[in-house]
Amino acid sequence: MVHSMPLVSVVVPVYNAEQYIRQCIDSLINQTYPHLEIICINDGSNDRSLDILMEYDDKRLRVMDQTNRGCAFSRTRGLKSGAGEYFMFIDSDDWIELEAIQTLVEYAERERADAVMGTYVREYGERSLPKQIFNADYLSYDKEETRQFVHRRLFGLIGEELAHPENVDALNSNCFTLYHRDLIKHLKFGNGPYGTFSDLYFQIEALEHCERFVYIDYPLYHYRKTDQQSMSSAYKRDLIASRVHFFHILMNYIEVHQLGEEYKEALNNRIALSMIGIGINEMASSKSLRLKANTLKDVLRRDEYKKAYAHMDLHYFDLKWRTFFEFCKRERTIPLVFMLRGVNYLRKRV
Repeated sequence: MVHSMPLVSVVVPVYNAEQYIRQCIDSLINQTYPHLEIICINDGSNDRSLDILMEYDDKRLRVMDQTNRGCAFSRTRGLKSGAGEYFMFIDSDDWIELEAIQTLVEYAERERADAVMGTYVREYGERSLPKQIFNADYLSYDKEETRQFVHRRLFGLIGEELAHPENVDALNSNCFTLYHRDLIKHLKFGNGPYGTFSDLYFQIEALEHCERFVYIDYPLYHYRKTDQQSMSSAYKRDLIASRVHFFHILMNYIEVHQLGEEYKEALNNRIALSMIGIGINEMASSKSLRLKANTLKDVLRRDEYKKAYAHMDLHYFDLKWRTFFEFCKRERTIPLVFMLRGVNYLRKRV
């Protein structure tokens, strides 16, 4: 009976996760869907992560050990070694609902879907914030609809989507989607030029050829966000350069794949919206207020940003975001710095 079910391969890169790995693995071995292979890649951890993994007595759990190669390499190794008809990717400090895989597989089989996406919950210690990705309980898209409403959105928001700029990266993660192997088996997670956008680039490559995409408003994935791990907690000196470089990669992707004007508009809007993350990163630096303002002004004077703001339609935004992007458009970076102090608070509550 069990083996009439499609096998699901769950890939879990593990690096120094001794505090959280039990919760992650327990949420997998106790799934209501039993026909799994759980592939854990210990990526050179120097804590007790490997020892904890070896304590589990479950034939579905396979542990690989390697020197530290990074999350992207580990995910690719798990993808290439997995035998499942479907794949999921889980981070070792996160966990999923016990019915998650069963629910996703049921939709995938019923709809003959290449990808089924749920939603996630951001876990801030004592506070949990569910995230809705699309304004719908359920969506089922064919290839053209997937291209228009999902794949294009990976490049950026357009039209009424801009009313929620906090959603620009909502589709980036690979962790709350069930993929059919035929959609992704030939792909790999990229290091190097993609930087923190490795997940996004993987999504772009995968979903470009998706024949049937299903979305369910089911918060199946719990994404742990602590002060220590938060992207905004540590200043990243190369953030601006890496983002601009990745935007050029996306520009080239649009041209090579002949994706059209909507994609270009979406990417221009992504560039404009990136000032939120760039600004928050500057707030984490030890620079004086004036130096922070000067750094932001240098960014806004780049051709990519001048072009993006010249074409951006601000009327979709509410007052706080319209004000923020007006400051960007007019290069008024001193008041922009003051406003940025509250942006992180706003983003966690939208």
